[in-house]
Amino acid sequence: MIGKKLLATKPIPLVDVKDYLKERSEQGELTYEQNLTNDYVKKYAKIAKTKAAKLLEELRQIEGMNDELAVKIIDILPQNMDVLRLIVQKGSKIKDDDLQNILKAVKNAQ
Repeated sequence: MIGKKLLATKPIPLVDVKDYLKERSEQGELTYEQNLTNDYVKKYAKIAKTKAAKLLEELRQIEGMNDELAVKIIDILPQNMDVLRLIVQKGSKIKDDDLQNILKAVKNAQ
């Protein structure tokens, strides 16, 4: 990795990683790390790509929501308030009413 540097980062849902690795495997053999990631993604990606994109747009509309948190919610798909509160950091700007809206959006996306 001499001469290479990271230019930017962007959080993406597991379903996007799954598609990327599928395209990459068609081009050639995956590396060991990519195979491990592929196995993980196949096991834990719980939602279709179209539904994930729609849910991401809904979550971005909520005040105080950042992309990292929205992607984490899409990856985990919390089913109740207790799990959602574990994902959302203390001191977050997201209100309780918005937490209820997040749960409704997640249930509608499944």
